Amino acid sequence: MRLMTMCSAMVIALTVGVGQAVAQTRYDVGLVLGATRTSEEGAALAFDRATTYQATFAWRAWEGSKVAVSLEVPFLASPAFTVATAGGSLPKEYAALYLTPGVRLTVNPNGLVSVFGSAGGGYARYSESKERANGSPNPSQRDTNTGALELGGGVDVRALRWLAFRGEVRDVYTGARNFSIVTPHNHVHNVVVSGGFVLRF
Repeated sequence: MRLMTMCSAMVIALTVGVGQAVAQTRYDVGLVLGATRTSEEGAALAFDRATTYQATFAWRAWEGSKVAVSLEVPFLASPAFTVATAGGSLPKEYAALYLTPGVRLTVNPNGLVSVFGSAGGGYARYSESKERANGSPNPSQRDTNTGALELGGGVDVRALRWLAFRGEVRDVYTGARNFSIVTPHNHVHNVVVSGGFVLRF
């Protein structure tokens, strides 16, 4: 229900923006799909790449002749990092989400092709599965809440005044994940490669 409400509001805002033919866009919503490669935990746990869904809202706060600065709020979710290490007693998988508000710098913001870089920080959550690799329950299942730092960049290619296609790479660097088995690392790199589209209004 919440997703439907958000989508409806986005469509209404887009329609109003196009109808009024505003000279410059001030907001954009990026919807991209990608894959995440995450740090392994030494010999204890290795992971397959995970499908990652991302929605990013941005507000253009300042614009010059060649450069624009926006405030952005990216939300990324990876429902399943499958554990690749063999062992029936290991957790089957874990899920991750990241919310890292920050700043985006865009070069040639109103051109056919624009390039951007972003940096932000915020929150990450890791949730270990309640099931082990052999299908049995995981009674020691753990969740982790930790801080996150995000650095990234990408390219937008404009198709219409209100529509562009986006390719991007982000690295979300977070605190340690807590699992039901001992793991050695205190920090995690999550490298996300994504592509999709951007609605501008």
